[in-house]
Amino acid sequence: MLYQDEKYIKEFAGASMQSFSEFREQFRKYVLARDMEELRRAGHKIKPAALMLNLNVIIDIYEESKTLIEEDAPDAKLHGVADRMDAYCNQILDEFSNIV
Repeated sequence: MLYQDEKYIKEFAGASMQSFSEFREQFRKYVLARDMEELRRAGHKIKPAALMLNLNVIIDIYEESKTLIEEDAPDAKLHGVADRMDAYCNQILDEFSNIV
């Protein structure tokens, strides 16, 4: 079966590491800049991978960030949501690094 192919799994993990690393950086940048358009682009790119891997926390934090921006939340709340996303993405990246 394809998913039991070690080479495929390592390639998938490597590609996922790149995607989640880029998303982590973009998420922080766009949330703190309150740039909803770019935030949505970044979210649109990572959402399929997050759903496929059942990483619902990524989706939840992303949706929360959009709400905070729409409600013109204080900067401290935006920093908090960005920090939570950083921590969660770092955890994901650590797990993928064990595969690659």
